[in-house]
Amino acid sequence: KGVGSLFESQNVAGTCRVICFSPRHDLTVAQMELVDIEAVLSTWIQETKILSEKYVWVQIFENKGSVMGCSNPHPHGQIWASSFIPLEPAKEEREQKEYFQKTKQKLLLDYLAQELTSRERVVFENEDWAVVVPYWAVWPFETLLLPKFPVKRITELNDHKKKSLAIAMKALLQAYDVLFET
Repeated sequence: KGVGSLFESQNVAGTCRVICFSPRHDLTVAQMELVDIEAVLSTWIQETKILSEKYVWVQIFENKGSVMGCSNPHPHGQIWASSFIPLEPAKEEREQKEYFQKTKQKLLLDYLAQELTSRERVVFENEDWAVVVPYWAVWPFETLLLPKFPVKRITELNDHKKKSLAIAMKALLQAYDVLFET
């Protein structure tokens, strides 16, 4: 702890893993075949299962390499796991729990139902997943990929849901590539 109440710290344990999506280092997820994206999802699921045994937070993301200023020049994925839930996800979890206590409904499923009814911010949709520009968007080009079914973790997806997620991811990521001419 530092001086006064403005400086507080705590120990946090964690790990970071890097996943190369393909032996082709120029290939992003958007350019991959669906079967290969499903293989990436399988890796994410396996790693999440393993890391969740030790850590309360597991975060998975794609890093586009040098395009993002990364020292690892080729597109790759990263998984960050820690014994600490970051501030924003912790706030989101708290709000979702409060909503459930009040309504006995899942906040994100109710939110998605309203978005799918209004159709104002729907970017993509298939039978299991939808991509929307969130009503509360802060960042330019911000989107939210949501399941249309109750699920807590990626580890709960069956093969069908994993395949439909791969389709949604590919569509979204290809749209971003077109938008940013990359």
